[in-house]
Amino acid sequence: MKSLRNHMLVIAAFALAVVCASAVPASAQSACKGSFKLSHEVRWQNATLPPGDYTFEMKSVATPSLITVKGPNGSQFITATVADEKDIEQSMLIVENRGGRSTVSELRLSAIGRSFRYAVPKAPKEAEVAQGPATSEQILVAVNVK
Repeated sequence: MKSLRNHMLVIAAFALAVVCASAVPASAQSACKGSFKLSHEVRWQNATLPPGDYTFEMKSVATPSLITVKGPNGSQFITATVADEKDIEQSMLIVENRGGRSTVSELRLSAIGRSFRYAVPKAPKEAEVAQGPATSEQILVAVNVK
């Protein structure tokens, strides 16, 4: 009786192993892909992006929102600090210029109705006084949704 039970457990374990090994992995679909061009160096979270053409891909809009950005220096992974649902007319990067540095503060994606915000370091008071107040610029983003 005991050997029959052990024999059945071995068969069940083997069958489970065969099923797991033969399962075809599902291909991951992107929630959103796009591209943009930078004319000057920009800081985006922990990544420094030199001027050039870039593509990005977001696998999921679930938080935390992770974006893979590919450009002249390879790939960077960037995580949004806040994601909001918004009615957005045009996709763009919002870049803040302060203290001689340009930093991405927001990525707006009209195709999926989301805005992703990023941490922007504050410039020292001395730099702000010497170089003037912060300004912002908008960089258009081309977006493809799957």
